[in-house]
Amino acid sequence: MRRVIQDDLHLHAYHVTIQPNIQDDHKQRRKSFAYWVRKSLRKKDHGLILFTDEKYFGMDGIYNRQNDRVYASSRQEADAHGGIHRLSKFPKRIMVWLGACKEGVTTPITFKPGETLTHKNYIDIVLPHAFAEGQRLLGEDFIYQQDNATPHTHKDSLTWIRNNFSRFIDETKWPPNSSDLSVLDYYVWDAINHNIHWEKVKNYNSLIEEIKQGVSRVPSTSVVHSVETWSRGVDNIPKNREIVPFTAEMLQPPQIQAEMLQKKPISSSSDIIQADIIQPFLLR
Repeated sequence: MRRVIQDDLHLHAYHVTIQPNIQDDHKQRRKSFAYWVRKSLRKKDHGLILFTDEKYFGMDGIYNRQNDRVYASSRQEADAHGGIHRLSKFPKRIMVWLGACKEGVTTPITFKPGETLTHKNYIDIVLPHAFAEGQRLLGEDFIYQQDNATPHTHKDSLTWIRNNFSRFIDETKWPPNSSDLSVLDYYVWDAINHNIHWEKVKNYNSLIEEIKQGVSRVPSTSVVHSVETWSRGVDNIPKNREIVPFTAEMLQPPQIQAEMLQKKPISSSSDIIQADIIQPFLLR
């Protein structure tokens, strides 16, 4: 069958790609954003953007039915050697905040198990940390980016941002439903997921430790390249072409793959900040 498909029909297998479901009004917002970037930001300003986002990491890890395989002489032998991936009905998970830019990534913030982001802890914990990390990585003239999640666009959050960040992309500029415009969404989160040793995750403490290690294993050169790719992607929007979904392979030429083998840290700081350590009474 494979010979017929490949040799006779000249067909090739392609992975299904996932893209945001962009409506007509979203497309117009995306074009407006692209024109604003072209008019208001110089090319060198693209390298001053601190991209930020939050993501849940679950105890069950990730599973790829196509790639995760065990070779054995029988199903029973395969099951005995890791051939079963068990999923919890109600998986335990924690939320992580992270920033990324051409200089690497910020120190992550991890919330307490089961807690989520509110405008209160966003103002009290995340924004001051983002401000300090942006200055550490990019200097005082950095540009703060966030998506349009409710805690981000709360009036008190926006007041804090306007009073503290000298430059930021406000909620009227950033287009909705545009995860393909976020460096974290199209590269960094996936890279961290695939650099976590999920077999070592047994409880919340080990999950936090592996997230920390997963961040440190992401090659810094790939992050730089993903930021450079962002500029080209934004330039393509007015041409009625959607941004091509990025994959780890696209961001890993041979020299970067070699760097991954060396497990070069993504930044000089691989510490992880726990929200309940910073200010325990928050997130309750």
